[in-house]
Amino acid sequence: MNRRSVLVALPCAWAALMAAGQGKGKGQGKRVERLPEFLPEERKIILAYFEKPPGDLPPGLGKRGGDLPPGLEKQIRRKGQLPPGLQKRLVPFPPDLAARLGPLPTGNERSILGHLAIVWSPRSGLILDVLVLVGR
Repeated sequence: MNRRSVLVALPCAWAALMAAGQGKGKGQGKRVERLPEFLPEERKIILAYFEKPPGDLPPGLGKRGGDLPPGLEKQIRRKGQLPPGLQKRLVPFPPDLAARLGPLPTGNERSILGHLAIVWSPRSGLILDVLVLVGR
């Protein structure tokens, strides 16, 4: 092959490579995962769920128990670490509420800790999002 045919073949090969990639638009073929956080619609559903007073308990007892000491509560923040020993105090979301919310990415969970709802990663202990349950 002489020098001239190599120079002609290069632009043709380049054009063929560019044409092969033209069929895919930006973002096509990629799987889009949602962020592990409470979406605005989910926040409304969760807050409405916990506004209801508990059915079987006398007034005042529904708010008792589960509250955290102020020092620990300050540590529960977005992108913070779950303090040691609190993992056993986490309560899973009620099944009927969890069914109404969208699925989270694999490896993340929604839990209740005192009067806070959190999205967290059990593997790393990282708190991904926090929602204050005012009515709780």
